[in-house]
Amino acid sequence: MEGAPQAFHAAFGVFAAARTYYEAEDSPPPPTKELLPGTRYHRDQLPPEPKFWHHMMKHPLKEGFLEAVQTEIKALQNKGTWKEVPASHANEANKVSIPTTWVFKYKFDDHGYLTKLKARLCARGDLQNTEQNTYAATLAIRIFRTMMAIVAYFNLETRQYDAVNAFANSDIDEATYIQPPQGWKGTSGILFLLLRALYGLKQSPALWFQHLSSSLAELGFQRIPNTECLFLHEHMMLFFFVDDIAVIYEARYTKEVEEFQTKLFKKYEMRYLGEVSWFLGIRITRNRSTRQLRLCQDSYIDKITSKYNIHLGGRKPIAPMISGETLVKNSEQATAQQILAYQQIVGSINFAAVTTRADISFAASKLSEFLTNPSERHQAAAVRVMQYLAHTKFYSIVYNAMATDPHTTFIASSDASFADDPATRFSSQGYGFKLFNGLIDWKASKQKTVTMSSTEAELLAATAAAREFIWWKRFFEEITLDLGCQPYIEVDNLQTIRIIKSDNSQFTSKLRHVDIHHHWLRQETRSGNVSVRYQASAKILADGLTKALPGLRHKEFLKLLGLQNEPPNKDLNSHSNAASKINDSAAGSPPISAHEAQNDEEELEGGDA
Repeated sequence: MEGAPQAFHAAFGVFAAARTYYEAEDSPPPPTKELLPGTRYHRDQLPPEPKFWHHMMKHPLKEGFLEAVQTEIKALQNKGTWKEVPASHANEANKVSIPTTWVFKYKFDDHGYLTKLKARLCARGDLQNTEQNTYAATLAIRIFRTMMAIVAYFNLETRQYDAVNAFANSDIDEATYIQPPQGWKGTSGILFLLLRALYGLKQSPALWFQHLSSSLAELGFQRIPNTECLFLHEHMMLFFFVDDIAVIYEARYTKEVEEFQTKLFKKYEMRYLGEVSWFLGIRITRNRSTRQLRLCQDSYIDKITSKYNIHLGGRKPIAPMISGETLVKNSEQATAQQILAYQQIVGSINFAAVTTRADISFAASKLSEFLTNPSERHQAAAVRVMQYLAHTKFYSIVYNAMATDPHTTFIASSDASFADDPATRFSSQGYGFKLFNGLIDWKASKQKTVTMSSTEAELLAATAAAREFIWWKRFFEEITLDLGCQPYIEVDNLQTIRIIKSDNSQFTSKLRHVDIHHHWLRQETRSGNVSVRYQASAKILADGLTKALPGLRHKEFLKLLGLQNEPPNKDLNSHSNAASKINDSAAGSPPISAHEAQNDEEELEGGDA
């Protein structure tokens, strides 16, 4: 009986998921408006994407979605994704068939105009029981930013590919039956025995990761140790996020890259997207003449501000939070609807904060403290952050090879705000890392223990930065990147620096864990693994990761981060390099827009629910 509670909770979880789904299936579709045929529509003019089959059947673009459904079914059949079997087949194998669902998506061009309707068939993975390994590694966003910094500094070439129906390339690892989808026009009273992985299954991402990694090894790539989804080849580097694959290389190796590409296209059905211009919803623009590369999330910000109906109404906050304002716990209990709404908006804010917008990281961290019981004040603070994002949507991380000081190729900084939480007296801390004049890594968080002084708080913050600092140094060695300088961590507390560097430190603490951090950091400093330097608070980029700054100081913070506010200019994307002149016979088809392709993992939003 030891496993009874676990079995009950697992069964109840499946039941709850099914009930939620089928209750939603019975919900009426949202109101729609008539769309004129042959008209070019912007995302702001379109009704919501249909969430369920019966919604789609009453959608103004029903015919286009039905065509997309048949296209998807045919593509999966051509890949040999399943075999039709009698319904009794599952009972004989002691298996329960898994329902399927459709995910319907719009596809837009770079300017937000509708170009395509997409239908993705997904298995209801939330109703699936499996004992197979379901862990699938994904590319860390900081590695992507680092790759883009390297591309800018060394003026490298880039190519991007999209794997078509990526998961269906992998053989399934256990007998799995699914129910025929709505829209199926074949034999009735049957089930599909899966022969290949399908989107929505719990193990599908892991199977695809293993399959692609094995293929890359056969093509001469080696995985970078302790870094997922990044592979090194004699002539190029490759990274991928699910089905989005990118290659970076020097122009002199164009022939070798084209040979690799030909082999890759023989093994998988791929779409060639040209130079890397969109990745994970991030717009990438380059100026090859000035060696600048920008990362911007303007399209994502447009999407979330529209989703949450955010209007400026004449308000243009110059900072994400009000300096000096203290957010406290809600004294009342929020409703389930209020909690869900708050969690959704903060989740959307957080994605921007960890991807390109370090300037809102402290705000995102602070708002996340109240996810389980938000108040009206917390909701208003979240709306303010969204308004700030709306009018600063073109703020971009900029990597600038020509503006990089050879003595400051790689810089880290840490900071702490001592006992700034009035409820717990925990301190806020933050660290940031810049490579080639642009941000590649940062974090704003709350320390997990109360410290006795600002020196102790700064010491804990410096230790967190030092751990990441050492990891980055090892990473640069793995990819054979010579920084050409001695990297260091900036700290704005002289007493902390004296404690770290002194051979006869007078530092004492009644907190054992703080003392351990102190001795570890001194050890790493004396061994040469870490170097620490003083920098004034006003000039340290981590300062704005620990507190809400007033307007003028926030502007200085933006300069320190290297964020620049400039709308994307299509002329910046120079396609004069060899990558843009790819041989169509190798690519299989002319390049299409990376923004049109969109990532399959984005297409799966809601696919398992």
